[in-house]
Amino acid sequence: MARTETRVKRSLVLGAAAFACAAPVVAPAAAPIAAPVADAVAAQAPPAGPAPSGAAAVSIAVAGEGRAPIAPEVEVEAGAGAAETAASFDAGGFYSVTFENDLFGGDDRDYTNGLRLSYTSRRNELPLWGRYVRDRLGWLTRAQDWYVAYALGQNIYTPTDIGDPSPPADERPYAGFLYLSAALIADRGDRLDTLALDVGMVGPASLAEQAQKFVHSVGPFEDPLGWDAQLGDEPAFRLLYEQKRRAAVSLDLGLLNLEADVLPHVSVAVGTVDTSAATGVTVRLGQDLGRDYGPPRIRPAVSGPAFFSPEAGFGWSLFASAEARLVGRNLFLEGNTFRDGPRVDAKRLVGDFSVGASLRFRAAELTYTQVLRTREYEGQDDPALFGSLNLSVRF
Repeated sequence: MARTETRVKRSLVLGAAAFACAAPVVAPAAAPIAAPVADAVAAQAPPAGPAPSGAAAVSIAVAGEGRAPIAPEVEVEAGAGAAETAASFDAGGFYSVTFENDLFGGDDRDYTNGLRLSYTSRRNELPLWGRYVRDRLGWLTRAQDWYVAYALGQNIYTPTDIGDPSPPADERPYAGFLYLSAALIADRGDRLDTLALDVGMVGPASLAEQAQKFVHSVGPFEDPLGWDAQLGDEPAFRLLYEQKRRAAVSLDLGLLNLEADVLPHVSVAVGTVDTSAATGVTVRLGQDLGRDYGPPRIRPAVSGPAFFSPEAGFGWSLFASAEARLVGRNLFLEGNTFRDGPRVDAKRLVGDFSVGASLRFRAAELTYTQVLRTREYEGQDDPALFGSLNLSVRF
C-alpha cells in the first residue's frame, strides 16, 4: 500500500510539473490551475532523495494567482515555507533609494544623474484612492496581492561639454525634472501590473542646476557653465502602465541549487514628459531569487518593484536585459511643450542593454546595473553609458 501511494504521488508530481511547463504556451489562464495543483502535490509528496552523482535535475514552475484549488475535495495544508513567505510580505513596508549616474560610465553628458527615493506599502495595505482604483481594474487583472508606492525623484540631463557656457544648438539642452510619483501595483505571482503617475516640474524649478553645481563643487568635477540655456519652467506629467511576467526554473546541480527566471515586459507611457511604448526581457540566474521582478530603475527604463520576499537568509543573482522603446515625444530632447527654446531631433527607436548583480541578506537588497543606452537624438556622437545603484530595505 505504501509503495502504491508513493508511485501515485510521484506520478502526480511529474504530471503537475509537465502541466506547469505547458502553461505559458497554452494560455495565461493555465497558470491559476497549474500552481495550486503543484502546491497541493508538493505538500503531500515525500521528500525527494539525493540525485545520482553527476546528474542534474530541472523543474519548471509558473506561479499562479493564489486562488483556491479547483478540486475542493483535496485538502492542502500550507507548509512552513509558504507561511514564512506570506509573513515576509506582511512584515513591513519597503524603503528604496536608486542612484543613477554617468560617473559609472566615465563621461559627464546626456542622462547624467538620477535620484529616486521610494516607499512601497505592505501587501494589501491600500489607502482609499488605492482601493478605489483597484476595484475598477478587475477587468485587467485578478491579482490577490496589491501594493501602493510613492516616490520623490530628480533627473538631470546635460550636453557633451558642460564647460561651454553657450551649448551648441545641435546637442541636447540642459534640463531637469523634479517629480512626485504614486503607483498602484498588482502582483499575481507570475505577473506584475503597475499603473503610475509622475507629476513634477521641468526647468529652473526642478533645482537640477543647484544639485549638479553643488555636487561638482565638493568633488573633483568640472563646473557646469551652461545652465542659463536650460529648458524653461513647465509643469509636466507622465501616466504609465507596465506589465511584467515571470517564469521560474529550478536547477539542482548537486552542490549548487540555482534558480533562473525570465521576465518579459511591456510598457506604455503618455504625457508631456514622455510618450512611448517599450518591450523587453530580463534573464536572471542565482540563488533565492525570491518573489520579485528585477531591480528598481528610474524611468523611462522599465522598473522592478522595490518589494522582495527572501526565502533564505542570503540570496544573489546575475542578470542581463534588453529593451526596445518607440519614442513619440521626449520633452528633454524636443524642448518645452508650450514655448520656444532649445531642442534637438529625437530618434524614434531607442534601446537599453544592461547587465548587473544583486545581493540580498535578510531584509536588505543591494543591486548594481550597468546600462548602455543607444543614441537618443540626431547628431549624438556616442551611446550613453551609466550605472544604476539601488538599495532596498524592509522595515
